Amino acid sequence: MCGDCSSDHVLHKLNRDHKLFSVDQFDSDEYAKELRAQQNILCDHNNKDPVEIFCPVCKKFICVGCMVLEHKDHDCLRIKTAVAKRKEKLELLVSPIEKKRALYDQIKTAAEDQKTSVEQERKKAKSQVNKQLELVIKMVRQRAEDLLEEIDAKSDAKLKVFNALIATATADQKQVNDVLDFSRKLINHGNDMDILQMASACEQSSNSLQTLDIPKLPAALTQLQLNTNDMEECVTSVHSCLGDVVPAASGRLVRSFKIELDKFHEEVISHVTIDANGDTLIGIWCDKDNLRNRIHIYDNTFVLQGTIPNPRAAENDAFGGIAIDNAGNIVTRCQGSNEIIVYTKTGDQVRTFYSKSPEAVAVNSKGHYVVAGCFNLTVHHKDGKVLQTTPDPRGKYFKYVHCNVNDDVIVSNPGDGHIRVYNSTLKLKYKYGTQGDGDGQVNGPRGTCRLDNGDIILADLNNHRLHLVSPDGKFKCFLLNKDNGLLKPKDVAINHLGKLVVGESGGHIKLYEL
Repeated sequence: MCGDCSSDHVLHKLNRDHKLFSVDQFDSDEYAKELRAQQNILCDHNNKDPVEIFCPVCKKFICVGCMVLEHKDHDCLRIKTAVAKRKEKLELLVSPIEKKRALYDQIKTAAEDQKTSVEQERKKAKSQVNKQLELVIKMVRQRAEDLLEEIDAKSDAKLKVFNALIATATADQKQVNDVLDFSRKLINHGNDMDILQMASACEQSSNSLQTLDIPKLPAALTQLQLNTNDMEECVTSVHSCLGDVVPAASGRLVRSFKIELDKFHEEVISHVTIDANGDTLIGIWCDKDNLRNRIHIYDNTFVLQGTIPNPRAAENDAFGGIAIDNAGNIVTRCQGSNEIIVYTKTGDQVRTFYSKSPEAVAVNSKGHYVVAGCFNLTVHHKDGKVLQTTPDPRGKYFKYVHCNVNDDVIVSNPGDGHIRVYNSTLKLKYKYGTQGDGDGQVNGPRGTCRLDNGDIILADLNNHRLHLVSPDGKFKCFLLNKDNGLLKPKDVAINHLGKLVVGESGGHIKLYEL
């Protein structure tokens, strides 16, 4: 119809419930939805009566008569009711996908920020090189060129990693978007038959997305710094005159939040762990009253998602320690009952198994549980079977344990001034640290984590600092200290955005830029 006739059309009594569309709306979702709504769908059984019922057992659309005659023992539903139930189920599947999509955005934004930081530090480092170059003569120019190439090579290598990560995240996110867009269109614009017939396909696509792993930014120092010596030494050493390009921590505090602890009962932070979704798990310890021991779970915006209480509160057993296994479950221990206890993130207990006097637990790359006991270091299969064990000295306080990517096992014994590092076969490789407050000295070693190059970050509780230790156990530098606002660090972890997460004894959780 033309515009005038369409106006007259709806004036007639019999036409007032007609819905009119302009020609340019023929390809719209709204027009397609309205058109499908007008279609008269007939019963799948007798093919003559309009459908009113859906049989979930037979997955057929039927009339009331056929429901009584042919499907009387089935839990049939009115179509609107069946649709509402399936929509509700689809919404439960879509919500975690939306969260996953947001994580991809965070990863990409953080990667872009770090790319900018790399470029800025590239310029800064080159500027330092050129200033040093002005102080020397012709004989050192070759060394300067070598340094410039080294800076470019290191920066380009990092940028290559970030570009590849962004490309992977973009590709995976496209897959997530495709499933999400299709699911949303089905939910918002699909007719009853579409939803009921295609819901299973949506569910399968949604389930397949659960196997997608959110990429994790490399835990590596992104800044470059030129180490220089006094110019007097340039006479004997051109190389030492110009210096070396080395990583340097920015030490910038990105974010901090406080967990309210019960001061009367002397509650403290004991552990910090990050899972694959970027959620932060915080262990809270109470010496005076072990039944107060618990684990808090925060999302990546530090909103509390849930709490796992002490399962042996009635016995007042010591419950603590946090690790994440390959299935995303939370692994902890209870020393009094000699148990390793595994939970889902919703707090449901998955399984328990015996381990003698467990003090700390970690998970290696094979998915095995590495338990630091009072007197032994033991590797368990996830079903509890003992795979390896070796003696490990008892300490004054509870131990900490961490596994590197190459399955080296790092044991911190807070009563001693050192950490012990074992290889994957539980052979002692080296000890790091002596008691004190100097370089390479420790006063209360606690949690550890590692960078992608194998360097170890160690929390030094009573010296209020973090050590950076080389993979072969040599002191490199102090990453953070009191000047960076650090106070009694208990545990450290690297989150999915490459930030250093520090849990302080008094309840502060601090995020630092590496």
